[in-house]
Amino acid sequence: MGYRGHDYVGNATIHVDKRQRGRTPKALWKRMKRRAAVEPSIGHLKNEHRLERNRLKGVAGDAINAILSAAAMNFQKLLRTCERKLVAEIRAILDRLLYQSLFTGFLIALPSA
Repeated sequence: MGYRGHDYVGNATIHVDKRQRGRTPKALWKRMKRRAAVEPSIGHLKNEHRLERNRLKGVAGDAINAILSAAAMNFQKLLRTCERKLVAEIRAILDRLLYQSLFTGFLIALPSA
């Protein structure tokens, strides 16, 4: 079951999932599952987007470093999506041109290099 104990004393409450199913409130269970879904993204940011070491000073530097790393990750996803859509658009245009040339009886004259 992993981590079970802590020595924290303060005004925050520490929640640990129970062994038996159904004993943890549904809202708390959903938050725990969401946290588990975010962990791989944090690991990816640390490995691929230089979040492993902060070279900026102070609390503001921590925030800036995290935001820039997340922005780099989102930008990479955006570029990947745009690339896929662009390739699909080019393929559709070429398919239409090929279909048109085959069934209307004329060939497409491509410009020579």
